[in-house]
Amino acid sequence: MATVEGDSGIPILFVHDLAADRTHWAETQHGLSTLSVSFDLRGLGESGGAQGPFGVEAAVEDVVAVADALVPQKFVLAGHGFGAAVAGAFAAYYPERLAGLLLVEPPGDMRRMSKAEADALLENFSPAKYGAFHEHWLASQLLAAKEATRVQVMKTMRTSRREAIAGNLESLLHFDPGDAFDSFTGPTHALVATTGPETLVGQRPTLSRSVAPHASHWVMLDAAQWFHAELVRFLGQCRHAL
Repeated sequence: MATVEGDSGIPILFVHDLAADRTHWAETQHGLSTLSVSFDLRGLGESGGAQGPFGVEAAVEDVVAVADALVPQKFVLAGHGFGAAVAGAFAAYYPERLAGLLLVEPPGDMRRMSKAEADALLENFSPAKYGAFHEHWLASQLLAAKEATRVQVMKTMRTSRREAIAGNLESLLHFDPGDAFDSFTGPTHALVATTGPETLVGQRPTLSRSVAPHASHWVMLDAAQWFHAELVRFLGQCRHAL
């Protein structure tokens, strides 16, 4: 399922995070005049594909399908969290299709985790443990969130399929975020709330970034006006680079 708004300017396609759907981009899309498209990744939101396969590579296929159908010309690709990894992978495979790459709270290189840490993380998403785990999973990331953000995030988390979340997360443990920067040389920018050593901006000091004031991981929900201004500024850069 996809939501399309606007009809001018450089098109922008939005990719959501792990336990999310296209509604996380609704406020952002409402404020834009440029053509924008958001959609539900397979197994999440109102999409089909409940049996998978899941992961970064599968999600790239979803982006390709949506872009082929709705944004045939060059476009800006924006991804949040897991969606930022998907956007980076798309940029590595299809750099010629992009006018810009916007990474929103992109995850760092999770291959740096020890095997014990990775195994323990994935165990929490197993059928045996997920029921008790999922209500507390995002608590730490929501500490700085507005109440409306917390409500929306918890709602989409509870309606997201465990299999899709687990499959997408597991793929991140083997994903190389550096491939995007090797292939795509156009405008690239990160919008983030945190800059710690586990984040992509912490691991890549040269990556252009803007840091949101007083926001959680869901910067587009917590700092909507700031996010809109930064997005419009970046779109302007992309126009000049065409």
